[in-house]
Amino acid sequence: MNKTLEYMTDSLPYLLEGARLTVILSTASIFGALALGLVVALMRMSSNGFLANAAKLYISFFRGTPLLIQLLIFYNGFTWLFIVEGWQAALAGLIMHFSAYIAESYRGAIQSIDKGQWEAAYSLGMSRYTTFKEVIFPQAWRVSIPSVWNSLIDIVKASSLASVITVPELTLIADQRSASSLVVLPILLEAALIYWILTIILDYIRVVIEKRLLIKS
Repeated sequence: MNKTLEYMTDSLPYLLEGARLTVILSTASIFGALALGLVVALMRMSSNGFLANAAKLYISFFRGTPLLIQLLIFYNGFTWLFIVEGWQAALAGLIMHFSAYIAESYRGAIQSIDKGQWEAAYSLGMSRYTTFKEVIFPQAWRVSIPSVWNSLIDIVKASSLASVITVPELTLIADQRSASSLVVLPILLEAALIYWILTIILDYIRVVIEKRLLIKS
């Protein structure tokens, strides 16, 4: 028992270093997925048939195929064209996969806003862009937060799949440390606790944002 505790203590700095990369990868993926998701949502709702169909196909593919397969495609599938680092493939895969889910969350939220809001803004001389930016999207963002935030939490957890393509994030480090010591369950539980803490922090941020938006409204 003492040796197990000692090895868990010794492994903690390595796990925290892996967690640091997990946080960096997850944060970049979150911002990328939020931005790309909005672009895809607007394309999906466009009156331009080509853009709408392209967005529909994009959403269907990235929601309808496993993230792991997508990561392997990005990592191994284009070696004949260019070399992709593991972290680059992981970042691209996470952004594109979860932007498809976020796009649908955005689309549902935007379409839930009464069309009278558009008409009222137009009557005040506001352009379509200004109306969307100042009137529609702020309301849609409030509506979309619960479903969007589920996707953001999933990004943190799904970043563990980057271990398959040699990214030295938390899961890969935990697997290596547990395999080298044969202290498997305690080290994996230690890593799981770190993931849990990260998701708790992210959920706390959601609560803070929702409270601030409630005060402003």
